[in-house]
Amino acid sequence: MLHIEKSSSDRCYNTFIVEGLSVDEMNKILNARDNGVDERDALVEAMSRHDNDSSYGKNIAEGWRNGYGIYGIRHFGGHLIVTVGNSCD
Repeated sequence: MLHIEKSSSDRCYNTFIVEGLSVDEMNKILNARDNGVDERDALVEAMSRHDNDSSYGKNIAEGWRNGYGIYGIRHFGGHLIVTVGNSCD
């Protein structure tokens, strides 16, 4: 199960910490471009395979990708930090 927590917010972006992905899943996301895949799509695919303990729902990453926009994915201390737009365009 994933834990998704909003860690910061400003006028343009929200930053979320995503915990609970395996090392292999994180590597697949972070190295997606090397394999001809968009890392945002790899993130959506990986997160959609897991339930989460947040109020955001199972398909939150799909909402980020298709509505708010995913502007950055970084690895930090065993989890991912995902920068998302704070409003739909």
